[in-house]
Amino acid sequence: MTVNHWRIGRNGFMKNNNSAELLFGNQDIKVINPGTTVNESDINSLERKLGIQLPPRLRSYYLHWNGGLPCLVEMALSKSVWIRLFWNKDAKASTSGPAADLNGLFEINSTPGMDFYRTWNDFKDRIPHDLLCFARNSGGSLFLIGIKEFNLGKIFFWDRDYEADIDAGEISNYDNIAFVANSFTEFLLALREEPNKGESLADWVKRVYPE
Repeated sequence: MTVNHWRIGRNGFMKNNNSAELLFGNQDIKVINPGTTVNESDINSLERKLGIQLPPRLRSYYLHWNGGLPCLVEMALSKSVWIRLFWNKDAKASTSGPAADLNGLFEINSTPGMDFYRTWNDFKDRIPHDLLCFARNSGGSLFLIGIKEFNLGKIFFWDRDYEADIDAGEISNYDNIAFVANSFTEFLLALREEPNKGESLADWVKRVYPE
């Protein structure tokens, strides 16, 4: 198992002991099992195939880690990573719960199932065109990032159990999409250790995200 320790900063990501001022203070993270390192040329090639320029913070992440599972450095490796979701009360998927697990970010030039481009190509007609998928959870639902001026860099969660029936003529919309974070950095800082055994997701949210 490969684990890399880094620190998140306002201007990107910095190694180990370099200090940085964060939106919420200094915070170390670790990335579990990232893929083979990629460079600027690899990312440029991905962007050409996507026809999309990656939002700056996501792009910066990939220059340091190719996918992997980010989490707070103090989290036990045996635990899964979860994050709070904010559903529109009228969304049909709002009953699915106030949190979801993160299984990992897609890798550039990887195998089917976790390859960034191939996964996007599989899902591009199933998600709104103002969003780009970059990660999945254990159930095959997706984490998305905004790519248009009005939502650039914002993070969302797409629940596959409530997706539009494209074959029946339905159009993908936000009915199965929850808001997650205002930025990719905020997303990383909001990741938490899994709920305790027997703990409801609602109680977990109250415990790990105190008001």
